[in-house]
Amino acid sequence: MKYIDMQKEVEQQLSGVTDSWKQESRAILCHVLKCEPIELVLSKDKPIHDAEISAIRNLLALRMKRVPLQYGLGYQHFFGLDFKVNASVLIPRPETECLVEFVIKKVGNAPLKILDVGVGSGAIVVTLAHYLKTCTFVASDISEEALVVAKENALMNGVTSRISWVQSDLLDQMCDERFDMIVSNPPYIPRCDAESLAPEVYDFEPHLALFGGEDGLDLYRRLIPDAKAFLKPGGWLVLEAGHDQKEAILSIFYESGYVQTDTFNDLNEVPRFIYGKKAPMEGEK
Repeated sequence: MKYIDMQKEVEQQLSGVTDSWKQESRAILCHVLKCEPIELVLSKDKPIHDAEISAIRNLLALRMKRVPLQYGLGYQHFFGLDFKVNASVLIPRPETECLVEFVIKKVGNAPLKILDVGVGSGAIVVTLAHYLKTCTFVASDISEEALVVAKENALMNGVTSRISWVQSDLLDQMCDERFDMIVSNPPYIPRCDAESLAPEVYDFEPHLALFGGEDGLDLYRRLIPDAKAFLKPGGWLVLEAGHDQKEAILSIFYESGYVQTDTFNDLNEVPRFIYGKKAPMEGEK
């Protein structure tokens, strides 16, 4: 079998389960054949070995069962880096890159101490550690399995030395630490929306990382007021949220006494990110 024949077979089957069948086909073939997409075109008449055919078909079989492509491949690209992913962690979304970019620009070269609450795969904290060389980090998650994956990603991306790890339900195990910034992408999907989720999400991604109670705001009601005790005066809390949760979460920020509270948009111009500042000490800006 040649490259072109294998590609046609994969595309034909994937077209029945995803609108992104061309992209996913290229990803599967390039992963197994260890080649760049352009090589699929330039080498279309090159023969494929039996072991490669078997590996491609094994990945295809998983995808036909609606297993997310990223779990089949074992990794996801995020903000220029690669992250190991498995069923213990949520697959990093492109929208979250907007949060990372915002934090990078806001921090600049300042030597800050930053906490990532609900670290999951480590996409946020590892990426920030990669780009913010002057900062130190603490990363927490309630899931021991997620922390294992996040630590592997920190090691893979060479930032282990500046990240400390804590197994914690939100801020419960943070003790007396104080941070210049706290970031989080908490579970925010309302339970009532479960039936509308794609099988790739509901059947395979961890529900602990997806659902935030009946209206999706349970963790925000805990995290936003509690975070003030762990922020230094003038410190920032930056959160990701659902596409229609801005107003409700802003209200929690206001009620909790944050100042300079505002939002910014994701890649689709949806106001998905909310942030606020702990009031600085008198005389500070």
